[in-house]
Amino acid sequence: MKTKGFLLANNHLNLLDMLRSYDMSSKFKMPGKANLRNRSSTINNAFAIAITPYLPPSSDNLDWYYAELGITPDQCGYCLQASNSVDHIMPLVRNGLPTGYITNIYNLIPCCSTCNSKKGAKDFRSWYCHDDNVSRLRAMGLSIEQIQERYSTICRFIEKHIPKPLDYETILGKEKWEEYKHRKKKNVGTAQG
Repeated sequence: MKTKGFLLANNHLNLLDMLRSYDMSSKFKMPGKANLRNRSSTINNAFAIAITPYLPPSSDNLDWYYAELGITPDQCGYCLQASNSVDHIMPLVRNGLPTGYITNIYNLIPCCSTCNSKKGAKDFRSWYCHDDNVSRLRAMGLSIEQIQERYSTICRFIEKHIPKPLDYETILGKEKWEEYKHRKKKNVGTAQG
């Protein structure tokens, strides 16, 4: 079983390398793939994100994608202003460990840097409906109906298209998963010390 999990993980990573080499449409800007050398946030998060699968979309997916989200390619999916960023709808990291959600078109939404920063790693549903966010969106000119429509559209997108998170312990096996967590803890402690 341990060998099977390790082989599955290795085959999965080889598939990811192949997918990364495909030419991606210039219509959609994927977030940069993090690694321990270029991650701008904490080392702890970099460990989690570095093992998270990263699958760019094909250009065939993009028209469907924008239609499903009810936006144009240059709109923030949260506030409908101009987008200049992309957000993971379901966060990749929680408490320093990968959540099992991946970087792919189904877990990304074009957004403005303000919405991206305000949401952070929060759960979409609780963040978007929070009084502070609703007040912010209202101050930007969105009506309550528009806010409710955005919320419903994104929730439908989540329910229809975001799969269950990967279970790294099952994929790697308990021993390899514990080894990963131990090495991460040791390396983060060394880097911070």
